[in-house]
Amino acid sequence: MKIAILGGTGSIGEGFALRWAGKHDILVCSREIDKAVNAAEEYTNILLYRGMQCCGITGCGNEKAIGEADVVVLSVPYKGVISLLKKLLPCFKDQIVISLVVPMTKNGLFKYTPPAQGSAALEIQEILPKTVKVVSSYHNVSARKLAKLELSLDYDVVVCGDDENAKQTVMELTREIKSLRPLDGGGLASSYMIESLTPFLINLAIRNGLSDLGVKFV
Repeated sequence: MKIAILGGTGSIGEGFALRWAGKHDILVCSREIDKAVNAAEEYTNILLYRGMQCCGITGCGNEKAIGEADVVVLSVPYKGVISLLKKLLPCFKDQIVISLVVPMTKNGLFKYTPPAQGSAALEIQEILPKTVKVVSSYHNVSARKLAKLELSLDYDVVVCGDDENAKQTVMELTREIKSLRPLDGGGLASSYMIESLTPFLINLAIRNGLSDLGVKFV
């Protein structure tokens, strides 16, 4: 598949690019094309240095990436995601869109602040064309650990979506990342429960002097 990562120059975007490039064509995208190109070259060099397979990592603009992609990963802050998607609407057709987006505010600690729709995922679904399949996942995966290829991530990843085929595709992508276990979280309406875990885990880490917390169901 071709996987476009919006916000691909950020830390979690790097992790996804490195972890999926062995089996898929990765499009690292940004509004600043030079920044995307430089990031793609950096990620490619990391894999080559490790002697790892790389199908291809390309840096490009958001519009081009979405137009070519089978899967689009939204790894951008909630504050700018809605305006960004509205600008990019003509580029969307029938892609799978994976939302990592969490609406939250900080006032000392973090607070989950969902939109009127109930979750970022539902708001995103409302904006995008009906032919696009929105799936929410990966909210509670450590960006730092994801980018360290020597690490196995012993986390569970809850996947929510209304389109079963799209959800299964995301679950299979999850299995491709060593030690991640995908769990079917039901429809997209359940996304608010998973999104809200993000500020909770951050606050838990702050209060207890921890870092990079994830979720494991036992």
